[in-house]
Amino acid sequence: MNSPVSIQKLLNTKYEEMRAKNAAFSLRAFARRLDVSPSTLTRVLNGERSVSRPLAEHICEKLVLDPQERADVLDTFPSNRRYRKESTKINSTETDPSYLQLSADQFRIIGEWYHFGILSLLKTKGFKNDPEWIAGRLGISTREAAAAIERLERLGMIRLDMHGQWTRTRPRARTSDDVLNLSLQKAHRQNLELGQEALASIPVDLRDFSAITMPTTPELLPKAKELIRKFQDDLSELLESKPGTEVYKFCTQLFPLTKLKTPETKK
Repeated sequence: MNSPVSIQKLLNTKYEEMRAKNAAFSLRAFARRLDVSPSTLTRVLNGERSVSRPLAEHICEKLVLDPQERADVLDTFPSNRRYRKESTKINSTETDPSYLQLSADQFRIIGEWYHFGILSLLKTKGFKNDPEWIAGRLGISTREAAAAIERLERLGMIRLDMHGQWTRTRPRARTSDDVLNLSLQKAHRQNLELGQEALASIPVDLRDFSAITMPTTPELLPKAKELIRKFQDDLSELLESKPGTEVYKFCTQLFPLTKLKTPETKK
């Protein structure tokens, strides 16, 4: 597949995926997400505009592609093939398909919300070792559920016990703090989208949305984060103190409403 066709196919696929989730999602909204003009996006989709490698890399970044998807797209660029051929002499693992598979697995575990959903679902009453049942409980496709189970097993996060049932190898998992990571960005974006869906579809007695606004200083943020982490652990201990029947997600958001003052702007 040549470079323009690979980008065109990628964009059409991603646009249709977003439209499937939200029928009101427009081409203009898609252009905003990609940080390109609507006219540029339209011309690329129609095959009327050539795509440079920098633009392709920009699109891959804005779409938050996993390492395998990114490699599949950028490998169609001649300059990238030359780079990969030369880099093989330096570090052969970067071109090893198994290396990309592992990176893609790690990316998707964090970036696709239903992986952690499955890990929690394993601990609920009546759990069934059936991708179709898992898909029905989480509202995802059977294909997604089956692929997620394989991915979790490949990374050693779940295993089959002596009774042939999936079980977690570790009771909990947590990502590192304060790390700029595309998979974490994707996960946070999905959390916001899941929250919007829940706000519109879940009865108020089965959910809780609350917020406070206060004056503070960024100097207190490290301490605030410590308190948030402790509260998350305490809340998890409470909610898991009885056998579960459902899987819930708790999101804490703390961000500035004012434009932050940089050292240059402080007086």
